[in-house]
Amino acid sequence: MDGVFAVLILLTIIYYMVRGFSKPYLGLFVLTAALELQPGELYPVLGYFHIERVLVLALTVACFMQGKKLRFPPITKAFLAFYGAMLLGIPMAFWVGNSIGTCLQFFETVFCVLMAVTLLETEEQIKKYLVLMLSLELWLGASAVYMYHMGVRQFAMGIDRAEGLTSAGGDPNTLGITMVVSMPLAFLMMQKGNPKRLRIFGLIAVAISLVTIITTGSRTAFAAFLLLLSMIVFSKKQNLKFIPLVVLALPLLWLVIPQQYKLRYESVRDADEDESYTNRLLSWQGGIKMFEHNPLTGVGPGNYTFANGSLYWPGNPRHWLNAHSLYFKLLGELGASGTITFFAYVFMLFRLNIRLSKRFRDEGRDPFIANFPRSCSFCIILLLFTGYSAHNLYRSTWFMMGAISGAASLLAVRREAGEEKIMAKTELLPPWLPRRELTAETVNDVVISAQPLA
Repeated sequence: MDGVFAVLILLTIIYYMVRGFSKPYLGLFVLTAALELQPGELYPVLGYFHIERVLVLALTVACFMQGKKLRFPPITKAFLAFYGAMLLGIPMAFWVGNSIGTCLQFFETVFCVLMAVTLLETEEQIKKYLVLMLSLELWLGASAVYMYHMGVRQFAMGIDRAEGLTSAGGDPNTLGITMVVSMPLAFLMMQKGNPKRLRIFGLIAVAISLVTIITTGSRTAFAAFLLLLSMIVFSKKQNLKFIPLVVLALPLLWLVIPQQYKLRYESVRDADEDESYTNRLLSWQGGIKMFEHNPLTGVGPGNYTFANGSLYWPGNPRHWLNAHSLYFKLLGELGASGTITFFAYVFMLFRLNIRLSKRFRDEGRDPFIANFPRSCSFCIILLLFTGYSAHNLYRSTWFMMGAISGAASLLAVRREAGEEKIMAKTELLPPWLPRRELTAETVNDVVISAQPLA
């Protein structure tokens, strides 16, 4: 049976890859799915095909065939500046080879960001891509919960904890944070004005995400969920009416949470007696020493754990421990150059989302697109919050959210230039026709001639 599923997955990937030569955004969709599902880990036989690399090559060829030119809105330039800071840290890195490997691995995110900004050219494409992203996150959560109930779980910190089925899901804390950070997209789909099926999907997504968060036993993810509820309720006046519902629902939720997880959440009050918390504080001190040793570029991308255990750990015995903090990882690994470029990117993304929210309301955009900037900002706030105790610096969510906001900002530019309707009409063009240098007149002529006669 595993062989049958492997063949079906391979055929599906090939089908959408071939279609992607005429519609490159479909190539982006299937590449995103492959990176998240990790088919080579699910079915090792698929690993021989190097699916992700083949899809990257196919998407590059498709963009060339269709005459797609890379687009660089300001938010994308800010992201590339951060990547430049990563590359800058290589020559003086604690372990040069490992930093090179980290930067090469991160190039997957760079490629996806550039493709998303370039290929998501209509509201419909952006909506479908967001639905795909949420669907993939739900698969990570649902598969982890299923395996948890099948007895495949991790026992750590005195509790049973769900973990990702593949490396994309990761350890319990990583999985829990993934699910809570995806929840703003679920609430986005539940917004008034969206189709009923989309709102139902959003509700199911919230339920699956919450169950996954609880079974991971992640205190940080659960606290982030409470923060998200607060942001949703207090971000709009019309949402204040849900306060009684939230006040009623939270005690009920606490009642149904298994006792082992309640004890885990309550243990945050005794954090100073927690060995993991004590080691985390020592690890943070190591990060400060890394910054003091090389304030410009730090110890280099991906080197925090090795540098910490080998040279900078302040106590005895030494521990090879990662930062467990976005902020100390930034200082320790990338120094001032990485810290400045990263927070410049975050600031620009918040500013862009504020401007997009106002503009989309004034333009009367589809409610889904009009509300996306606020949901994007919620995702970033949750990442900043969970970054207190999670080394989530290189998590792709930071940058893919920025890519989608960048693509959304180009919608407004295209609307002013009269190009947005052209982009929508190109979906009707025959697949063999290149999309190079199309104008409103040529698109109309070809679309009309391509329509079947009545």
